[in-house]
Amino acid sequence: MREQLELLIELQKTESAAGRIIARKRELPVRMNGREEEFKACCAAVEKEKEKLEALRKNRREKDAHLQKGQESLKRSRERLFEVKTNKEYQSILKEIETFEEKNSRMEDEIISLLDELDQLEASVKKKEEELDSHRLRYEGEKKQMTEELGALAGELESCLSKSADLKKAIPADILRKYEQIKNSGRGVAVVSVWKEVCYGCHMSIPPQLYNQLQKSQTLITCPNCSRIIYWEHRDA
Repeated sequence: MREQLELLIELQKTESAAGRIIARKRELPVRMNGREEEFKACCAAVEKEKEKLEALRKNRREKDAHLQKGQESLKRSRERLFEVKTNKEYQSILKEIETFEEKNSRMEDEIISLLDELDQLEASVKKKEEELDSHRLRYEGEKKQMTEELGALAGELESCLSKSADLKKAIPADILRKYEQIKNSGRGVAVVSVWKEVCYGCHMSIPPQLYNQLQKSQTLITCPNCSRIIYWEHRDA
């Protein structure tokens, strides 16, 4: 019977390992999707900053063109001063020149303010692009690592399933059926050890007579409290 118990214990270990592998195989794609979403969000944030920068550059080009047009208009007005024939016309052109100068001055101030904003935004975009490059390296490294782990897990799972199948063939049908019933009843594990008359499945004491019988390993015994298959295992105090 000890041999059958050892087979059951090994089967349980193998199935537990398979369960952990399956859980990990489910977890990794979720983690990969999470990392991908984080990377996409980082890319979107950088792209948004770059779009803002391009809009600011476009605004600057438009203001430059507007200022150039104003300066050309101012130049033409000044040239017309030498062509006027009456004082009224002269005063009118002076007023026109003053208006152009004020408009051009305001536009120059706006351009200077815009240049400061551009400098700050360009520095911000450059920093975010550098951060994105670092994020990309981390993301690609983690993705590669998780992809490789998934590949390795597939092989490990196949090995566990194959070993489980072989172990089940070596276990008598009635014992295997008992093991499966307990395992599927929601108790977690089906086979647990007992030491110093305490079941390590439910952590309750078993009768001394049953404990003595358990140490002989002559029959398949279940815990009277939790109904798990139990076996004697010497442990350090």
